[in-house]
Amino acid sequence: MPTRKKPSAKAKTGRAYYYRMRTPEKRLETNVKLAAAMAVVVVVGLIVAFGSAFFSEPVRQPEQASVIAPPSAEDAKPKAERGSADGLRDCASCPPMVIVPAGSFVMGARVDETGGEDMPPSIIASESPAHGVTVQNRFALQQTEVTRRQFAAFVKETGYQAAGCKVFDGTSWVINRGKSWRDPGYYQDDDHPVVCVSPMDARAYIKWLSDKAGIQFRLPSESEWEYAARAGNTGAYIWGSDQTAACVHANAADAALMSQFRGRDISLFFACDGRYAFTAPVGKHKANAFGLGDMLGNVREITADCWSADYRGAPTDGAPRTDGDCGSAASRGGGWLDPPANLRTARRLRTEATERRSDQGFRIARDIDPRFP
Repeated sequence: MPTRKKPSAKAKTGRAYYYRMRTPEKRLETNVKLAAAMAVVVVVGLIVAFGSAFFSEPVRQPEQASVIAPPSAEDAKPKAERGSADGLRDCASCPPMVIVPAGSFVMGARVDETGGEDMPPSIIASESPAHGVTVQNRFALQQTEVTRRQFAAFVKETGYQAAGCKVFDGTSWVINRGKSWRDPGYYQDDDHPVVCVSPMDARAYIKWLSDKAGIQFRLPSESEWEYAARAGNTGAYIWGSDQTAACVHANAADAALMSQFRGRDISLFFACDGRYAFTAPVGKHKANAFGLGDMLGNVREITADCWSADYRGAPTDGAPRTDGDCGSAASRGGGWLDPPANLRTARRLRTEATERRSDQGFRIARDIDPRFP
């Protein structure tokens, strides 16, 4: 019978451990310790993994807010008061409007603006004397001129008749009974400004829109118009005095028009090509600092003022002039046929109350209640 070997010390220790572990209390205690140790190992591993990834990436600095340089005194126009691209809209049928802030400006032409040209004395007188005007309250002005689509909605709903129009035949203006806002003698689509409308037609449209919207719209006064057109600029044009920049900012007599009326004096045209010989769709040209488009060119714009030969006795608070020749109105801004001298911001033009021209339109205005921000 073989002799059984005596267990070694290591075996004795292992066997003792085995027997101790057979008790439930010991097994539970050991398992808890093992679980805790494993948890520590996992946490340490995660810290090492994520820590190495974090420190391997460059530390990112917080993004800085965009800094906008303050505008110059010439062009300082708070954005909150300029209106947005969508403008202020009062109703579904109402055109987009831009809020024009209150402020002061010098109305009329500077001496150096007319002195260097062969300007008729009557034109120089009509833009004089230059005088200070304070537009005391902000107001809303249509972002662009009234379009054919907007005027067509009025005609469709009311049956309003506006037939007969003065058209340019290449040498002079003649009344054509067959022409109207529907067919002014050249191509237009519904996004072009309505033309062949008189001050009387403009007021009829405004009354209809006011009744429809429950808001009192009106024509801008002549001083409101010039203040809004200049938007802080004191040059001959809303963009300054450089005639070569005209086609960026306005649709006026240029190379495109010259191609339609060959043989006319070249000095009657701007030295640029805006691609539209007659009217252009509204808003095609660069807006001024207030966000208003087509303040110069495209169409002459009817204002609320009675016509006066000069500025003597003119209101200085932005109100329309109600004395003088109230059978006629002042129109401003020049149109697609107007030469450089007529497109100046200070230029004033006379239109009779019932006169319809194929280069004449309008835009609307309304008061803003000063009690509300």
